[in-house]
Amino acid sequence: MLAPLDSQTRSRSRSAVRRRPSRPSLALAVAVGCAGFACVSPQDHTDPANAIRIGTTLPFSGERAASGVALERAMRLAIDLVNSAGGLAGRPLALEVRDSHSDDERGTQETKDLLQAANISRTTIPFFIGPEEPRIAYQIKDAIETYNMVNLLPGLASPQIHDPSADAVWFRLSPSPNYLACALAKRMIKDGVTQANAVTDPDDYSGTFATIFGRVFTNMGGTLLPGLQLPASGSSFDEVFATIERFSPDASLLITSPSVGAGFLQEWVVRGKVGRFYLGPTLNNPALLRNVPAGVLEGIQGISPDLGPNAGDFDRYFQAATGVPPLAGSHYYFDAVALLALAIAEGIAQTGAIPDPGTFKLHLQDVTTISDQVVSYDSLAAGLALVLAGGKVQYSGAAGNYVLSLDGDSIENRATIWQIIGNTFHNIDSEQCSDAEVYPGYKTPP
Repeated sequence: MLAPLDSQTRSRSRSAVRRRPSRPSLALAVAVGCAGFACVSPQDHTDPANAIRIGTTLPFSGERAASGVALERAMRLAIDLVNSAGGLAGRPLALEVRDSHSDDERGTQETKDLLQAANISRTTIPFFIGPEEPRIAYQIKDAIETYNMVNLLPGLASPQIHDPSADAVWFRLSPSPNYLACALAKRMIKDGVTQANAVTDPDDYSGTFATIFGRVFTNMGGTLLPGLQLPASGSSFDEVFATIERFSPDASLLITSPSVGAGFLQEWVVRGKVGRFYLGPTLNNPALLRNVPAGVLEGIQGISPDLGPNAGDFDRYFQAATGVPPLAGSHYYFDAVALLALAIAEGIAQTGAIPDPGTFKLHLQDVTTISDQVVSYDSLAAGLALVLAGGKVQYSGAAGNYVLSLDGDSIENRATIWQIIGNTFHNIDSEQCSDAEVYPGYKTPP
């Protein structure tokens, strides 16, 4: 997973970064309100028989419940844009939603039940977006393979899943943790941190982030202290704090969910704010600030993917259309639907049919490759019309450009440094890592 990418992909990545579009180039074709979906619950809709169905499993209950509504409405906002423009060759998109209950076991079963029921009834679901929980993504891998599906993974903590032997395909749309971890290590070194450790959840995303962070931090002259894993939900953090006090790092990196992070940081405040923390990408979430007393996290810094020049406009557009404050992940879930629609549209334009997973991969690569005709989140309808007419476009969406490796993973490498001021996250700087900083021994292709 940590091997450097091939020269073709890297060359494409550098070109895309140089030519990052700054503004949308197509006019908004359709105005969208929230009346059609602002109050929709996971199974509160009826779809036309000819709809192209998309499945998703999101947390609407449990400790991650705050994120489920925003992510669903991001997808429905994009779906409404597509359907208001006439759908894809007359076929609308439809979303089939299930609740993960913020629980890996229940969420896995809900997803498998959804896919099995669709297969039995012959109302197939060829496309799946999510899930938000990384363990569920691993546990439904066999079902995705069995039903030969396309799985788009927009979540910040989504795993990288590849199986060349399968007809199904997976795409990780949010940026790799490798570049974000490297960028945070650089930032902490610049801030004068010489000794650091990581406090993380016991999952693959946190583990990868901590590993790359430690490697880069050490290579830049810092001293990496032993990492700590957070206990199971509901357990005391006493041992973690006692160990941090014993090691006395200059600062610690915290990577966990907003709900666990809120509990951990509240206890940190009660203990007198012993130690200094930098926060990982998953904690750039309003749910964190809602569950910690106002002002107590003032000044804490963290890191997130750079969402590009469209992000602020999208935030305002999203909240006006849905009545829901956007999350960092909302941008990726909206873009997942937009990219899905553009890739399907290109397949229909070229063959008259919805592309199979293998061919879909080529179309998705195509609509993210540099083009003179740039389609933004607010020109999606016009972009679809252009693609269906045989045109070539590049999507630059709510989260900016998408630079995909040949495996289908995002390799965009710019990061945003933010700081908590009052009850908001304020972007204060940016950071970026080269391939050589992330991958030891990497050589720039000729």
